Amino acid sequence: MMKKIMIIDGGPRKTFNTAKMIEAFKAGVKEADKMVQVKHVRLYDVDYHGCMACLACKVKNSKFTEYCAHKDGISEVLKEAAFADGIVFASPIYYSDVTAQLRAFIERLTFPWLSYNDYTTHAPKRVPTAIIYTMNATEEYQPQMQAMYERNEDIIARFLSKPERIIALNTLQVKNYDRYDMAGFSVGKKDAWHNTHWNSDLQNAHQAGIRMVKYLQ
Repeated sequence: MMKKIMIIDGGPRKTFNTAKMIEAFKAGVKEADKMVQVKHVRLYDVDYHGCMACLACKVKNSKFTEYCAHKDGISEVLKEAAFADGIVFASPIYYSDVTAQLRAFIERLTFPWLSYNDYTTHAPKRVPTAIIYTMNATEEYQPQMQAMYERNEDIIARFLSKPERIIALNTLQVKNYDRYDMAGFSVGKKDAWHNTHWNSDLQNAHQAGIRMVKYLQ
């Protein structure tokens, strides 16, 4: 049976940093095994909400213990992700966290799998995962980011597996800084970092795609 990897993209921009890291990951998957199916879902293109607290997944003998009962634009994606063979979560970092869209998706995906009897978890499948972060933050701010990384990754690990962490730091926010009121940034330093690190960031994402396929074999 053909294996499927779901990429859940929490970024708003279709051609910028997060999107490019995802494309590199996808290229790694296809290099490793062209038969692995990759489905890329852009959350900003979907009309949906976070958990509605309906508790349908906690009703006795509920039919909704594998995927969320609430019907909206993300319902079919949640079902697909619940039975995928690998899941990649991706997001730019805004205000030191993943986007609201990705956070809402993770709530909707995992909450049906949590027992309110004994707090055990029962995901349909335990599968390899990864999480791609892209951010303006530099190396010096990484100690402050650790709690955020661990919080998001611990939620995913509790239900699926410990995600591989893939990070692109100090990314360029725009193509032409002259158009924007962003004098707080040193364009020269950002350009220098980008020229030195961006290709290796993409390569890291590419290699992560290869590694996930190996987990599936």
